[in-house]
Amino acid sequence: MRKPGSIVALASLVALALAGCGGGSSTGAAQEAGGTPTVVTATMLADLTGGAAFCGVAARTGAETAVKKINEERMLGATTLELAVEDTATDPRQAASLMSRVAGGDSQAMLFGCASQVAQAIAPVAQDEGIPLVAMQSGSDGVLDAGEYLFRSTAPQASYQDIVVDQLVEQGVRSAAVVYQAENPTLVELAEDTYPPLFASAGISIVASEKFQGTGFDFAALTSSVAGRSPDVVVMLGQGTPNVTVITQLRQAGFTGPVVGSASFSADVLAPLGGQANGALWASDFNVAGTAPSTQEFVSYFRSVNGSDPSQFAAQAWDAVMLLAAGIEAAETVDREGVRAGLETAAARGFDGAVGPVTFEGRDARVGGVLVSWQDGREQLVG
Repeated sequence: MRKPGSIVALASLVALALAGCGGGSSTGAAQEAGGTPTVVTATMLADLTGGAAFCGVAARTGAETAVKKINEERMLGATTLELAVEDTATDPRQAASLMSRVAGGDSQAMLFGCASQVAQAIAPVAQDEGIPLVAMQSGSDGVLDAGEYLFRSTAPQASYQDIVVDQLVEQGVRSAAVVYQAENPTLVELAEDTYPPLFASAGISIVASEKFQGTGFDFAALTSSVAGRSPDVVVMLGQGTPNVTVITQLRQAGFTGPVVGSASFSADVLAPLGGQANGALWASDFNVAGTAPSTQEFVSYFRSVNGSDPSQFAAQAWDAVMLLAAGIEAAETVDREGVRAGLETAAARGFDGAVGPVTFEGRDARVGGVLVSWQDGREQLVG
């Protein structure tokens, strides 16, 4: 079996493999007389409301667009991929309950996006129930620790933050303040484990490190304290709306320097800030101007279906679905264990996705990363 070089190559590979698959499913997939499933069902748990809705809504669109592509071009031969979507409300308890319910049904696999605290709650349930889970975003270490049924199709943000620090060094930055949201494990890891050693190696001192929790936090004292330290740059690691609140109050407190963020700056989160967000900088795995052929193919198809540009989160969800399709392609039997084994094979091969070339360290994606800035109401590639 050849390694898929793009989503077009993946289409032909999946069709060939499923056309010859005679394995059944232990979880209720509809079957043709010859044994090939006519329907493979996946359920996506998405943060459609709550704190990570800015990501979850875009992720749902990306996933649904990928499923449309797969079925429209018969990537699975005679088999149709069906996607059910459930809202976690960015609530770990609700998500864990949903995971238990869905795992007791007919789904052959699960998808998830986006918040890492929610991913940490559902990962052990997926492992215990023996259902493959492909997570996008979900950048904290604990997600994959649950076991072999867990796969992450989005490279953890910590793996490419060095490109941000390199850019800050070029800009002459010598001091930084870090502000981060305490209930998001990914953002905590970036603030406490990733940036401090990167800054130390670059000769950038951290003059303040402040954490907060939730959207109802009183940011006035925090932003006044940070601005009073006169850092060259502020690293703002919030989940959606708090980014806007903190940056607004930093400007009101007199801070005029640049702001560095995370993936949470994507999907037009910064738009309400207007010119106050100009110069904001963050590392990403995707931008619509990316030059990889598979990126431009994805962007073109997404625009044709949705009439708009895809966000980073839509691209990541597309890749999660395409990884699942590659796992089905590689599966000897299209049941849960077969799909899990197929996903391992697909991860070992890697693929060219919406974000460009994706490789894996075990069950964890890796990409090169790109640098993005916000200027005059839109994202721009740096360099």
